[in-house]
Amino acid sequence: MQLKNLCDTKMCGKVRTETIKRLAYDIYHRFGNHFGKDFDHNKEVLAKISTTPSKHFRNKIAGYITRLAAIEHNREQMDENKSFNA
Repeated sequence: MQLKNLCDTKMCGKVRTETIKRLAYDIYHRFGNHFGKDFDHNKEVLAKISTTPSKHFRNKIAGYITRLAAIEHNREQMDENKSFNA
């Protein structure tokens, strides 16, 4: 299968550098209660609590924080469903 065909079938993921992931993870776990699943809200919160060198960098961090928040929200819902079904 060619690379173009893989990307057309949504098999390619987003590539983020280790720096983006590490910073987003640290910021999310320090200020997690301020962030949610809305990218625009997370971008505004990030602008208030940090001084990022560029808008592009801030948006990448805010995007990954949004992803972390969604993952945690899904995990909490699964835990609630397990406890409800048990």
